[in-house]
Amino acid sequence: MSMPSPAPSLTNAQQQALQAVQSRGGPVRELAPAPASIHVHFHPDWTAQDQPLLALLCQQGRYQSQFESGSSNGSYSPQPQGERWQWENQWFAGAYNQAAPAERPVYGAVDLEPLGYPSHQGYGAAPRFGSAYLQLHNSATARSSFCDPDSYWQPRHVGLWQQMDWQQLQCLQLADPLDHYVEAQVHGGLLLARDVAALWLDPCYRDTPLAQAAQNSGCPLRFHPGYRLQANQLAQASQYRGAEVAEVLAHMLQLAPGGLTPADLGQAQACHRYPAPLLKKAWHCIAHLGRHCVGEPHHR
Repeated sequence: MSMPSPAPSLTNAQQQALQAVQSRGGPVRELAPAPASIHVHFHPDWTAQDQPLLALLCQQGRYQSQFESGSSNGSYSPQPQGERWQWENQWFAGAYNQAAPAERPVYGAVDLEPLGYPSHQGYGAAPRFGSAYLQLHNSATARSSFCDPDSYWQPRHVGLWQQMDWQQLQCLQLADPLDHYVEAQVHGGLLLARDVAALWLDPCYRDTPLAQAAQNSGCPLRFHPGYRLQANQLAQASQYRGAEVAEVLAHMLQLAPGGLTPADLGQAQACHRYPAPLLKKAWHCIAHLGRHCVGEPHHR
């Protein structure tokens, strides 16, 4: 794995945002565990600015928040008074309201496996948001804020790393296993060369132009066990995300009788074949039901 570069200097807005979270969190916990990695998930071949996201990421060398990119795998609402804008306004005490979009944080999730919670077993901290993920150097936790569970739930368990109770995680009590993650907001930007210890892809992208672009970027490339949803899982998918989503999956399976992979979903997204909300829920089904252990063993 690559070695971390010196931490970036935080802008006044970023420092104020972290201070705002610190003031809302509890006391510093003397027995806080050693920092764990933060994972930033995304769909590598879903298009943004008419390019696959991973190709754009390698070209630019930096990961953009929805305030810059104009897209999101979660709640997309960066406009003033939008849901995400309002949440950041409240959460960071207005620190970013007058800041440039590039100053705003990038969202990820904490790798809970080193903390004793192997809920996703090698697939990254928050598969809900994509099959690929950037594994950040552990040092990124020093400039990150956290909430448990996701900010969507308006959580009260918030703070900096040393303020969080890592022994009693609220997210693990939620019914949907894809909600079992602690959200992280990484302040100070996310650069491939500086902040990323490894890029993890699904094995279906092995020997593809996307994998080659990742290798050319100099970012260490790894492959997790992989996803593949089979036709005999459609009934489970219907129960999980509804009959309409199961119908979309069934239609895609006609073109992929061997099982649906993230690459099949990426092709559907690039062709605008299905409404975006249905495609997002289709991914949830693959992420939840399609895990298996073929392909290259994952290495840390």
